Amino acid sequence: MIAIVRNKLFIISIFCLTALSIASPAAGQQQLNREHAVGTDSVYEVKQGDTFYSLSRRFSIPVDSLQNWNGTELQAGQTLYLYRTSSRQATAGKEVAKAKAPATGSFPPVTSTTASATPNPKTAAYKTKSRIMVIPFDPYLYFSDADDEIAAHSHVSRPEVRYAFRGRLDALLKPQGYETIHMLGDIYRDSVNELRTVYKTLHYSYQDNKSSRYNPQPVVQVKKKETPLEWAMRQKEKLNISAPESEAVNVAQDASKHYGVEVKDSTFFDYFNTVYAVDYYVFINQFEVKTNYENCLDRAAWNYERDFFVHYSIYNSKGELVSGNKIKVPYQSNINDLQRIVKDNVPSMAKRVLADLPPAQK
Repeated sequence: MIAIVRNKLFIISIFCLTALSIASPAAGQQQLNREHAVGTDSVYEVKQGDTFYSLSRRFSIPVDSLQNWNGTELQAGQTLYLYRTSSRQATAGKEVAKAKAPATGSFPPVTSTTASATPNPKTAAYKTKSRIMVIPFDPYLYFSDADDEIAAHSHVSRPEVRYAFRGRLDALLKPQGYETIHMLGDIYRDSVNELRTVYKTLHYSYQDNKSSRYNPQPVVQVKKKETPLEWAMRQKEKLNISAPESEAVNVAQDASKHYGVEVKDSTFFDYFNTVYAVDYYVFINQFEVKTNYENCLDRAAWNYERDFFVHYSIYNSKGELVSGNKIKVPYQSNINDLQRIVKDNVPSMAKRVLADLPPAQK
């Protein structure tokens, strides 16, 4: 009997030791995984050439979140947090950005035009050819009824759709013969704070289109000989029989108008002309994605026309409006792959915007 009891105790002890040996490595591995995540997956060391946009694409985190968690500065060697930091850290980051940002609606006086010793400098002293400065659209001036479909199909977050259009269009606005200064994601300047200040100095409103290569003004038709229908309508007017009133066209839908921009701060052009010797300023004012359910491309497949609208303004260094217009690029609603949409449409948008830019001076 004693021998049987001893055998049972021995078997039970062996079983317990085996279970512990299996559980311990698993627990240890989980701990290692957590430490690895905290050490590498949750933070990133900023490299030369990184931008908030490129890091947003790499880690699938919206630019807004990265800036809220880390402040708006981005420098090589900086530790970038890829998760929400403590309120103390976030507050500190915002205080730093606030201290370095220029006053609202004004630009700091230029005390020197000497170039700083940074790689790929953009200051006036290094100018070798005509220059344009590209001001991307404010993320708050992006409107779309298709983002949910595109985001779901492309397995990205909704804000990433907006930033994909914004970043790619900005990158392609590089006309031949010009040197382009991008205000979006340029690591050689404090471009984040600069861009934020620029937005505060701008005023947007619907304006009449200015002459454009791709979007000319509607031709005024010369009145021809009166038709019988026109004669009948004129007779009705004489008898006080009014014709039914036509519905007023919404200003946003008016083909002869675009969402234009005006620079309200008088120091804007002086500041950038002096520091960067800019010849022309290309403003992307608004980006719209609209599904046109009145134009069905394939009723059986429920495929409708999806229109992309880009509103833009081009100013010269004197602050004079060179061109202001909007372009429409029709597409189809059944294609929701973000990369394909960007590839198929954005190059055409950039080309048509730059078509209104005067030739570069040699």
